[in-house]
Amino acid sequence: MRTPYYTVDNLEPGQSIGFLVKHSGVLMTQVAGRRFESLPITFMQWLVLMHAGRQEHMSASELSAHLGYDMGALTRVVDGLVRRGLLRRERSRRDRRAVEIAVTAAGRRQAQLGKGAVVELLNHLLEPFTNQEVETLIALLQRLMTLLQSAADEAEAKPRATPRLRRKPTSGGKA
Repeated sequence: MRTPYYTVDNLEPGQSIGFLVKHSGVLMTQVAGRRFESLPITFMQWLVLMHAGRQEHMSASELSAHLGYDMGALTRVVDGLVRRGLLRRERSRRDRRAVEIAVTAAGRRQAQLGKGAVVELLNHLLEPFTNQEVETLIALLQRLMTLLQSAADEAEAKPRATPRLRRKPTSGGKA
């Protein structure tokens, strides 16, 4: 068995995979957001269009889970895209009580426009790396995501522990 890499004594943000991946995502969102300022959609709107476009129809909860985005905030983004004719809401064919989100033709065009901006940004960021380094980084991140997905699935399958409630002592001293 391999010796654990991290200990309580050596875990520092600048060396933590969790911190580095999360902070890289935050920085990527900030930088991409600035790149989208000249486009008719925001970076977040582009993410919604891209993820919603991966399937013919998608529920808002599926979209929220894929993006890791709060349902309330996502609803505001989706509402704006629906008003602009880039997304539409439709009754689910599988469950008429449910509403699903679909990308319109105009939404697909906007997603492609935004994709060009993201391609340009990623290529700029990867300039200092060799193709082999980029391929290695992608392979390692894919492997990490697979492990994280397995851990998330395993955690979801386990029944949640019910928190123990402490009873407050009554004024009579009896519990």
